[in-house]
Amino acid sequence: MSKVHVWYMTVEERLEYIEKHPIRPTEKPQGAAFDNIYIDYKWRGKKAAQARKK
Repeated sequence: MSKVHVWYMTVEERLEYIEKHPIRPTEKPQGAAFDNIYIDYKWRGKKAAQARKK
């Protein structure tokens, strides 16, 4: 295991760090690749039902 380093900052140092490294909100990616992010498990039942009919 590696050693854990603890950093202590004063209030001024923390405010300087936040100003230098701001948290920027990100947008969700858009497009066809990201439209269907959930798995559709219902297709398997439809496919099995079609296979049984044959």
